[in-house]
Amino acid sequence: MRVDTLALEGISSQSAYEAFLSAAKALEPGFIEECCADIVLAYHGVSHAVEQVLGGGAQSVSGLPHVDVGELSLLPRLVQGLAFAALRAEREREAASFGSLFERAQQERRRLRKAADAFAESHLLPDADIDEVWLHARQDVLEDCLSLVALFRRNAARIAGRSPVTPGEVDAVEQLVGQVRMVLGQSGSARQEENALFRAIEMRDRFWTLLNQRYDVLWRCGAWIYGRAVVDRVPPLPVRPALVRREPGGVADGAAPRVDMVVPRSMSTPGLVPVRGGSPSSPSRTPERAVSRHLDEIQREMDRKTRFLVRIGALPSARR
Repeated sequence: MRVDTLALEGISSQSAYEAFLSAAKALEPGFIEECCADIVLAYHGVSHAVEQVLGGGAQSVSGLPHVDVGELSLLPRLVQGLAFAALRAEREREAASFGSLFERAQQERRRLRKAADAFAESHLLPDADIDEVWLHARQDVLEDCLSLVALFRRNAARIAGRSPVTPGEVDAVEQLVGQVRMVLGQSGSARQEENALFRAIEMRDRFWTLLNQRYDVLWRCGAWIYGRAVVDRVPPLPVRPALVRREPGGVADGAAPRVDMVVPRSMSTPGLVPVRGGSPSSPSRTPERAVSRHLDEIQREMDRKTRFLVRIGALPSARR
């Protein structure tokens, strides 16, 4: 699905990009998430959420621990910086000789990783492979593709008949990675293109991760104010496959692209006070399953981070 450059140009801001550049660069590489977002829709959603939380409740949330009201008020500007970073990444992709191949590699990586995450959640993989799925999701795209190919082959018997990815498709991913690497190694100019494109993509993803982390704080502030009605006031960030070309005939002309609503996760959780009950002014209550789903996401993220700390030796392992 191509990026809507005209729509992004309408909200992008180079000054906003430069204002948040140092904060984006300061993020730990292991926590960077791929940007799969409808950025224009996110801009309008974030602007609405900031108004809902800070418009009438700024004074109340300013006293919460680990909450910077000034930082939260600038979230719409952060999205404008993200739009500028996304435009740069798209232009570099179009200019790179291997851009279309790398685009396909990103798409195939997402397919394999989603399937691997599902197998890990269902405990269909050995413990060592579950750790690999959860701890190495942020490595280089090409390396991650090859790691996932090896994982699928190691566990072919375990996942036989349960995988949405066929053995033939796994082989095709390995061949695709070989094609990308061959193009990258053909000339010095290809190597320069690699640097320009990869760095632009990494910066776009850094801005997206920064937005996720700070928007998560805004969501928690909204939950403290509105309780279960928070989803009506602070909607989850809209995500969809990004920088993936739409296959011919895959979507009817004029049809709206599918957009999933995903609650962001931050790598550090602010210690907010317990959530209040629903606001009397709320016209309706959000179903409990929406909040439960968000809590499940938080729990899974904590489990993954705990596994990471065990892996690097920061925490003792429970296995004997």
